[in-house]
Amino acid sequence: MALICGICNEVPEHPVVSPVSGIVFERRLIEKYINENGKDPINGKDLDVEQLVDIKAPPTAKPKAPSATSVPALLKSLQDEWDAVMLNSFTLRQQLQTARQELSHALYQHDAGCRVIARLTKEVGSLREAVATLKPHAQVPAVPQPTVADVAEVGVPAVAPTETAGMTPEIIAKLQDRATVLTQERKKKRKDCTGRSNLS
Repeated sequence: MALICGICNEVPEHPVVSPVSGIVFERRLIEKYINENGKDPINGKDLDVEQLVDIKAPPTAKPKAPSATSVPALLKSLQDEWDAVMLNSFTLRQQLQTARQELSHALYQHDAGCRVIARLTKEVGSLREAVATLKPHAQVPAVPQPTVADVAEVGVPAVAPTETAGMTPEIIAKLQDRATVLTQERKKKRKDCTGRSNLS
């Protein structure tokens, strides 16, 4: 079974495994990453270079480099450049995954907010329709008004009846009390008139 580096996705020349995540890495890549960040690149837990475990595997055969690029300094420069590219690519993949998760969460919150707003708008519309339906049925209770004859019997100047709409509860209560008094007085006068006619 071929070992694949978790950073460059290639067969490592010097494979090591991280005891924190259990992933295989190329030693030079993981050492550079640990020296810069001090954490495991997979799960983000603290990791030290001394914790890395070497893996005993048969050496992989690599093609020989062309004679034109066999200068050790040029090879070292190209190797360092490749390592930097792999580390940068791995970091960009992690950032892309994080950005996707944040975008998904933001879209979910936006969708939930739109649903709540739509539901509240619908409820407000229903309440407005209910209020508009109840308004025509709401009427002020009728209050008995004293007649002109009742007012004339007690010698109080006649006053034109006023509309009940817009009256305060105090005015309505006073009118009711006055009407009751006038009705009782009128009944007493009728009884007196009936008794006198019987005596005569």
